[in-house]
Amino acid sequence: MSTLETALALPARTPAPRPGLPRQARPFFGSVVGLAGVAAGLAAAVPAHLTTQQWHLFALLVAGAAIAHFFVVHTPGNQVFHVGLAFTVAGALVLPPRLIVLMCAAQHLSDWAKERYPWYIQVFNISNYLLAALAAHEAVELAGTGVAASEPWALVAGLGGCLVFVALNHVLLARMLFLARGRSAAESGLFSFESVSSDFVLALFGLTLAILWKLDPWALPIVIPPLSLIQRALTVPQLWAEARTDAKTGLFNSRHFNVELASELHRASRFDRPVSVLMADLDLLRDINNSHGHLAGDAVLRAVAETLTSELRDYDIAARFGGEEFTVLLPETDREGALAIAERIRAGVATREISLAPRPGTVQATISIGVATFPDDGTIREELLDAADTALYRAKLAGRDSVSV
Repeated sequence: MSTLETALALPARTPAPRPGLPRQARPFFGSVVGLAGVAAGLAAAVPAHLTTQQWHLFALLVAGAAIAHFFVVHTPGNQVFHVGLAFTVAGALVLPPRLIVLMCAAQHLSDWAKERYPWYIQVFNISNYLLAALAAHEAVELAGTGVAASEPWALVAGLGGCLVFVALNHVLLARMLFLARGRSAAESGLFSFESVSSDFVLALFGLTLAILWKLDPWALPIVIPPLSLIQRALTVPQLWAEARTDAKTGLFNSRHFNVELASELHRASRFDRPVSVLMADLDLLRDINNSHGHLAGDAVLRAVAETLTSELRDYDIAARFGGEEFTVLLPETDREGALAIAERIRAGVATREISLAPRPGTVQATISIGVATFPDDGTIREELLDAADTALYRAKLAGRDSVSV
């Protein structure tokens, strides 16, 4: 993620946590903010004669980063992308420490004005950027050279500063996401190749900005076209996520499910391993829509999606198949295991009180589930889905709110 400001603010695909900063995250939050305060104090204490050119660069970088915050790209997985990190890294590599502190705080003002995130989110993000930027600055200082010096070691120092910024930024946020929202590093995607490489490329772009400023400030306008192309490229993860995600529930859509099912069946056939499929259907959703309105029906669909997410394993795949139907792919799962999972899902939906907010009150729903297992019930995708669908209708005929094979 090229920027990480909303990762705490947006709900995950798990049940929404309580508002505010969870108790278990507060010690870490305090440590990061306290360390950032100490670092800012030490940076302010470093004697420095600020030149007009440095103030001009400071204003340019803050303006660029602030503008970038207005062009964020959100994905359904709650990742956030924009090019502001490039400006932050450029400032970290060439500005004096006290201006780096001001830059990290000032660039988030546009973000605050636009989104008005809770105070603790903004404070953590400023602290995170400040620590990463000062660490990158010190990495270059320890190399004993400047990023624009005419020597190979200068490039190595600049690359080291970029690596330090990206690494520290991701480590701090990954820990906060785990403590505050229970999202592991794998779930957040912070250390995926796409996330790390995107941020490192933007950091390298920041290094380019810093070198150009030192060599010829009038050459900076030539970076605007490639920067705009990078911004457009950042929409690719969003389009990729939207192409395989159901917007209403946050689950995968039927197209992605069919691709994954075909792939898993091929693997299971090759290694002679079991695979199970669940086909689930909400009972009498039309009655809920007629009694409480279609928004209540949407709330029920989202609640079922949350129940599926909470009851399934990390490697299971749940999808909205269409309307009020859901499908679940259970790799390495025989019929007995699939029945146990299906029963947990059925019970979880039946016992859940679903809020009708913004209307008052709650509603309850039930779900019927059909189970089919490879190779007993089919050896290809169509056969397995048909068997699960047949089992689903058997569960409906049995009185609904049941599981059948």
